[in-house]
Order: sequence, then C-alpha cells, then structure tokens
Amino acid sequence: MKLLTKLTTILFLLSIVVPMNSQEQKEQLKFDALEWRFIGPIVGNRGSVVLGHPTEEHTFYHGASNGLWKTEDAGTYWEPVGDKDFKYGSIGAMEISESNPEIMYVGMGEPQMRSNVSWGDGVYKSVDGGENWVNVGLEETHHISQVRIHPTNPDIVYVGAYGHAFGPNPERGVYKTTDGGKTWNKVLFKSEKAGVIDLVMNPSNPEELFAAVWEFERKAWGPKTGGPDSGLWKSVDGGENWTEITYNNGLPEGGRGRTGITMSAANATKVYALVDSETKPGLYASTDLGENWEFVSNNFQIIGRPFYYSHIYASPHDENELWSPNNRMFMTKDGGKTWILDPGIKDDFHDIWICPKNPKRMIGTNDGGCQVTMTGGKTWSGQYTQKNSQFYRVNVDNDFPYNVYGSGQDILAYKIPSASRWGGISGYETTQISNGEISSVIPNPEDNNIVYNISGGAPFGSGAPFTVNNIATGQNNVRSVWPYPLFGLNGHELKYRFNWDTPFFVSPHDSKTIYLGGNVLFKTTDEGLSWEVISPDLTNDIKERQLITGTPWLSEYFGQEIHSTIKRVAESPVKQGVIWSGSDDGKIYITKDGGKNWDDISITDGVPEFSQVYEVEPSPHDSATAYVVFSNFNTYDDYNPYIFKTTDYGKTWTNLTDNFPKGQITRTIREDTVRKGLLFVGTETTMYYSLNDGATWSKLRANLPATPVVDAVIKDNDLVIATNGRGFWIMDDITPLREKSQEIDAKPVHLYPIPDHTRFGYNWWIDYLPGGNPGAKKNYFVQNMRPGLTYYEIGFTPINGERKRKFIDAGDPKPLGAVLYFKLSEEPKDISLAILDKNGNEIRNYTKAQMSLNFGTGEGFNTGLNKFVWDTRINRVTAVPMRPPTTITPIVPPGTYTAKLTVDGVVETQEFKVFMNPKETFTHEEAESKYAFWMEMYDVAEKSTQNVIKALKTRDDSKAKLEAYKSSGTSNTEKAEAQLEVITKIVNNYEGTYVSTGRTLAEVINLPATILFKMSFMSGILDHSEGPVTESMKVEFKQIIEEANNADEQYQEAIQKELKKLDKLLK
Repeated sequence: MKLLTKLTTILFLLSIVVPMNSQEQKEQLKFDALEWRFIGPIVGNRGSVVLGHPTEEHTFYHGASNGLWKTEDAGTYWEPVGDKDFKYGSIGAMEISESNPEIMYVGMGEPQMRSNVSWGDGVYKSVDGGENWVNVGLEETHHISQVRIHPTNPDIVYVGAYGHAFGPNPERGVYKTTDGGKTWNKVLFKSEKAGVIDLVMNPSNPEELFAAVWEFERKAWGPKTGGPDSGLWKSVDGGENWTEITYNNGLPEGGRGRTGITMSAANATKVYALVDSETKPGLYASTDLGENWEFVSNNFQIIGRPFYYSHIYASPHDENELWSPNNRMFMTKDGGKTWILDPGIKDDFHDIWICPKNPKRMIGTNDGGCQVTMTGGKTWSGQYTQKNSQFYRVNVDNDFPYNVYGSGQDILAYKIPSASRWGGISGYETTQISNGEISSVIPNPEDNNIVYNISGGAPFGSGAPFTVNNIATGQNNVRSVWPYPLFGLNGHELKYRFNWDTPFFVSPHDSKTIYLGGNVLFKTTDEGLSWEVISPDLTNDIKERQLITGTPWLSEYFGQEIHSTIKRVAESPVKQGVIWSGSDDGKIYITKDGGKNWDDISITDGVPEFSQVYEVEPSPHDSATAYVVFSNFNTYDDYNPYIFKTTDYGKTWTNLTDNFPKGQITRTIREDTVRKGLLFVGTETTMYYSLNDGATWSKLRANLPATPVVDAVIKDNDLVIATNGRGFWIMDDITPLREKSQEIDAKPVHLYPIPDHTRFGYNWWIDYLPGGNPGAKKNYFVQNMRPGLTYYEIGFTPINGERKRKFIDAGDPKPLGAVLYFKLSEEPKDISLAILDKNGNEIRNYTKAQMSLNFGTGEGFNTGLNKFVWDTRINRVTAVPMRPPTTITPIVPPGTYTAKLTVDGVVETQEFKVFMNPKETFTHEEAESKYAFWMEMYDVAEKSTQNVIKALKTRDDSKAKLEAYKSSGTSNTEKAEAQLEVITKIVNNYEGTYVSTGRTLAEVINLPATILFKMSFMSGILDHSEGPVTESMKVEFKQIIEEANNADEQYQEAIQKELKKLDKLLK
C-alpha cells in the first residue's frame, strides 16, 4: 500500500509540475548558499481555518494568514507544511478526505477581508498526507472560503470561491471537480462582484449543498459590504443546479450582507444561518432543509462586525450546540436562544472544528493563532509555539548583538535579539515592550531602553497614539498627536487624518527630533509632549474617499479606512533637513530645509493616478537620490509592480519596473548602504534584488517561505526583513551580493571578503556536543529553569562547518563563528581551507571531506556560491585511537587572521579580524594571557597524546616481533609471551593514566580522572568566558604537568627495561 501511495504521488507530481525558468534557475544557483534565518517572535497570528485529522487523534492542521501548520501533539508544537510547494502563503480553507486521509485539498487566500488581507493562487492538492503539494488550478479565485470533499469519493470536490477582494472578477462562485482537480466546472455564479463566502455539505447527503454568496469590495479607504447580489443558495443534485433561497419564508427582507451557514450530523434536516441583514440581523434556523425559517436570536455578541466574522458552527454531536467565533468565542446549548462566553485564548475568532467521533477534541483559531483542546474546552493549548506573526515595519538598534523591533498585527510591540548565547532565540529572550499593532517600533539611538511606537495605531482615531516606552522601568507614556475619537465622523471632518500604519521616524542627524506623518507632517523635540505642524496637507485630500464605510445599515470604521494620509516619510541620511513624503493617494513631496518649504514632486507617468506610495527610500549615498514604490492592489485591483528612482530631488523620475516580474506587487525598497545601486524590493511573496540599480532583477527567496515582505533594513552586513505572516528574518551576510562583478564571475575560484567577527556565545551544548540523536524525535533544552527551547538534531557532524539544528519553538541561531563565502565554477577535485594567525602559522585546517555539504564524503559543493563557518578555534588535540576524544580546542584571541582557500592548485586568501564581545568586562591583555595558558595546556595535551600513541605503537611493535619470532619455527616462546604481557600491562597502565579506557559512560565515571580528562575539564571552563585564568586553575595545571612528567619518567624507566628483556629473549 505504501509503495502504491508513493508511486501515485510521483505520477501526480510529474503530471502537473511546471519547470522553473532556466535563467531564474541559473541566477538562483549563483547565490544558492545565502540563507534566511528566522529569529521570531514565537507567537501566532491571524488564522483562517482549522481541522483535525480524521484518524490520528493528536494531529491537527491550522491554515493561517501565512502558512499551513501541523501539530502531532495536540497543539504543543507546530510546524509548517507545504512551504516548499506553495507560491503564496495565505490559506483560506482546507479539507481532508474521510475515505482516504492521504488526500488533502487547500484553498488559498484568507477570507477575512480586512485591510491587510493576503490573497492566494487557487487550490493545492496532496496525495501523501501533506508532504507534497501541487497546484490544481483556480489561480484567479484569490480568496477561497471553503473546500468540501465527497465523503466516499475524494475525486469529487467543491470549492467556495470568493474571488478578488479589491475588485470585480469572473472567477467566483462554487466550483466542482469530479476528477480530483484535473478539471473544474463553475456550477454556481451570481456576479463578478459577489462570491461564495460559505459552503456546507449535508453530513448525511453529499448531494445537498448550501452556499452563501456575499457582495463585497475592499478598497484602501474602506469596504463596501453587502448588496443585492448577496444571498443564500441550495443544491440537491451535487451542485449541478442551484435554487436561491435568500428570501424563503421566515428569512428577513431587505439588504443582505455576509451569511454564515452550518448543519449538524446529529440532525441532517436542520440548517442554521447567521444573517447580516438590513432589517433583522441574527441567527435563523430551518428544520426542513431551508424551505422555512424561524428567527432565533439577535444577540449582539454573535452579530457584531459581520464582515469580519459571521461564522456559525454546529456540533456534530448535538443539533442544539452551536459555536459562534466572533470577537470572542460564544457557545449555546439550546439552539441559539442563550449564549455563554467560552474563555479560549486571545480574541477575534474565525473558525472552530469539533471531532465527529470525540466531542472533547476541538481546535479553534483567532487573530493570535490557534488552540487545541482535548477536554471539551476546559483547557486549551497555548499560542507561543507558533511562528506566523504579522508585522508592518522593522527597525534595529546598535547593541551587540543588535536587537530587532516591530509591532505585530493585533498582538504587541516586540524587541528580539538577533542572536542568543543559547543558540536558538527562545521566547524568554523576547521582550514585549507595550501594546501595539501597527507602524514602527524605534529605539532611541542613544539609549535602547527608550523605545517609541504607535500603541494601537489610528484604529480609533486617537490621533496616532505615539508612545514612549521605558523598558528598564516598564513605563508606557502615550503622547497622542491629537487625541480625538473618530467614531461618527467622516475622515474629512477630522482635524487631522492618520494612516492605520502611521509613519514616524527619529532623525538620523538628531536623536531628539522625531517626525510623524498624518495628512500633514508633525515634529517633536520633546518626545511627543508637544507637536509642531511643519507642512501643509501633503496628500490629494480626496473627500469622497474620506467617508464612513461599510453597509448602508452598519458602518465598518476602525481606523483602517482613514484615507488621504501620509503613508511613508523619511529623511535623507546624507543631508539633514531633506525629507521625502509619500501619501496613500499618490502624492510625493520633498523639503530641503527641514519643512520650511515643500515641493510637489509627484509622479504622473507610468503609474495610475492616486496610487498608494508604499515606500520612500532616500539613498544612503546621495541626498538628491531616492527610490519610491507604489502598490495598487487595494486601489485598482492591480497586482503589478511600480518602482521609480530620482537623482535630482524629484524633478525627474526613472521607471525601474520594466524588467521586474509582473504580478508581484511592490511593498518596500531599500538601497544597500555599501554598494550603490544594490537594491532590495519586498513583494507579496518574497524578496528581489538588483545589482545594477534596477536594470535587471533576481529573486532572493532561498529558504524564505512565500510571505509578504513588508519592510527591510540593512544592519552592517546583514539584511533584516519584516514579513506580514512569518515574523522577522535575517540574511546574515550579504557580502557576496555586494562584491559580485564580471571579474569575479570569470574566475574559477573566488574567496569573498570576510566580515570581521565579534565573538559571542561559548556554551558547550551549542558548540560540539550533539544533544540528541538525528531524526524525528524532539530534544528539549531548559535555560537554568527559565523557558527553554525545543529542536530536532539534524546530525552529529557539522554542515559547512556549522552544527545544524531545526528549532520548532525558538528563532534560528546565528552561525557561531566567522562566515566564509567562496565561489566555485565547477565541482572541485581537491579543496582545502586553512586558517593562519597573524604570524602566518597554520592553526586550523579543513579537508575536502570536512568542507563538503555531505560531511565526510567530499561531495556536495555548489556550482556557484558556497558557505563555510570557522568556529574560531584551532585544531583539536589529536585523539588517542579508540578512546574518548580530548576536547581541548582553544578559541583564538582577538586579532588578525587569514583564510587560505586552495582549490585544484588555485589559492585565494582573505584577511579579517576577530574581536572580543564588547560586553565582556575583561581586557585584551587578559584574553591574550588566557590564550597563552590555554595553548600551554594544548601543547602539554598534544605532547601527552603523542606519547601515548607512541607507547601503543611500542606495544604493537613488540607483539609483531613476537609473532615473527614464532613464525620462524621457534618452539620455546613461553617466556617471550610472558614478557609481552608485562610490556602490554605497562603500556596499558600508561595509557590509562592519560585517557579513560572505559567502554561506557558508567565505566568512565567510575574510573579515576585521567590526565587528559583533567585538562579537557579545565578547557571546558575556559570555553565559557574571556576572563582571566584563576589561580586555582594555574595550581591544578602545574600539578597536572608534574603528574604527567612523573608518569612519563616512570613509564620510560619501566618500558625500556622490559623491552631489553624481550629483545634478549627473541635473539
């Protein structure tokens, strides 16, 4: 059966797979070794759909705003599935076949139509339980609300497609396939502006279906929800024909918005509908499959904010038990007459699933991730092992290691270290700064205990609640620019208008000056205690886009809808007072004198009028140069990129979009701080780069999952990005991109410049002890009673010189050592790497087998870029054969070093420096003194090891002499054999003095500590600090030397005497 399943998988994949563009493939290979590193935070975010496995009790799935996630331990840990196959990250719906759980379908594009909703590319199918996925069509549906699979025939599938959120399109309605996704038929279609938002199959009769159609359109300035095309439909013949039942007996008259529908397996004739209605919104029930309806409840707790919720779910065990995921999770046991609050976790719920076999087994999702219960809701799993947080912006500080800052959608403002002494970056090391949801989180450049953010944004029109946070004291001081609520007022009636993602920044030239954008630009020099308006209205001030939005009977007005606002604002890092602003309705302004005078430099050619400015990037090299990107997905349902550049303060603009991939909206742009014209652009699915100032573009996805890249910052040699769905990621060293040239391309071998390395982290468990067996089992590490982390051990041996672990509840570790990149034009016949000290002495060397991707084989080098990590240690003391290794591998002191790469006779060298951790309290002199002591120990250990090896050779040579003597035909060998036993005993005793002869750990710890073990023990202490060597360690080492000298003298005296006796016997 397994063989058949694998064969089916292979055939299915081959039938649909689309080859990568050859040029794109070649470009990716050039920088194949560059990797993204996820750093956190470890927290969930908005979910769309949840599901439990039909036969595996502890297995559940969670489709989120970015990614499909799986747990096999009832929500304790979550891991992504489908990352390698999905082109978009947003998940809207999923279903597992009841008759064959290996078959799964996922509908892309979340149906929560808020302002930052992400879309997808149709339907994906797996035939091997979710290990591999292929796209089976419906790419232009964008947002899929439901997938339903026939209970006995998994080739029959129904898809409820909402369609485009931001404009009309024909790919909407109910689609049906009868051949497993090879072909699709649109079996229900209302109009190009209304799609299916819910789809239910009768649990007892798969031919009977109910579909809710919703007319809705989201724009940047708000949604238009509800209309004449909204309604309820029914089919009794497997979707071939449909009957509208929108106004059947008992259902309300008048306008309709969104409707949620559900049925219970406990009574297959009963249908519930949660109706957003102009005349009588609420819950309705039908006991005759939708022919007649009865009004049940208009409880405000289940009908609030219907465009975002309107979900209703019936228990498969009790027709009267209903669950309503709303702002909170509500439940009724009497068919909807009375409702109680279920505690749950977080708020803003979107889906719930109850196991048909076990009513206590459930899973729900909300804006904070998903939670599992195996106790019927008495207890729920947490959200702090999930990795799908949604961020808007990213900033860093100047600490070491530097920290990354940002606000997560509907969660908090965070500070996360870019590296950890413990390897993985655990939740314990993540600082929750304050309330926050949008915009930037910016540390004061002179004191990173002071952090600024927008604590909640303009959501309630609270005048951009600029907040000053003191991390040391825990104080949060809200200093809104203009604290006035927006409720009941149109945008044009407000004194000031603020974007949902209100932009602000600290001047790069004066840390006391902060600028913040509304519809005008504000300035403060006293951390927000007072604000000065320094500009006129810098927008198009489109009044018709500043109205209260929603349905004619219910507004949707939470701050995301405020329009004609400054979207982005930035000051030139080169010249003080040169400030650029871009608005969400297409205006670009510049001031060159700090706000006294402003020039309208808006772009009129190559971009639609009133397009949203999504980023303004002043060049770090020239005050007259800037880059701008626009996005029009939520203005014109336009998914094309728009990238422009000026070199004359906006007098003229150059369009850089021609060679950028079509269908990729542009969300952010950054220019490298070192290489002029090296550009990075974030899109809805990944990151792109250009080496030639926008003339050509290439993808920089590497191991980054498909996710919206919304912001980026370049910190020293690193590229740091914020994603709206997968947290923060870092590409640790972009030197190969900075250095790329035709000259390097033409070389057969090239070793790139190596960034100076600052030492950080000396914990034994990270460095060379395995910590667990490779494979699928989880390993746990606790940081001295603090919350720790969980990981998979990928292998005992390092990969590219770096130990690899897969962390499932922590950020990925920074490589522990100096990172070297080198380029190969072909697979090398011979390759080696040596590290030299300042005097040219070789202190570390690596062979081809040690450098290869497949460690120990010498195979697996990239044709293109390769990566290797030197752990800043010298060669380890030689091991005594068949004995535990002597773990003395000194860490080098601060200083200058040279990497020497030799490939098939071609030699490349690069010099670099190693620095002390600036937070260490010790001096360079102490570090040098410690290294000298360590190296003295190393030399003693190496000498002792060689002496033991020589002694073992003496024993083996003696044995060989005796065997040769015996083979000569001599019969009288008893005395010689007895003498060999004496020699063997002397050698074995000598070996046991230096190295343990125990075969197991129990044997080792029950034997006296050996000389080499004592030195290894002290070396382990030295691993942990750059501090001075203690006096007690010096005394102990002196005693060890004396012990070794005595052992050597006694051994030599004894062995020489007995060897002479053996020689005499063998004559």
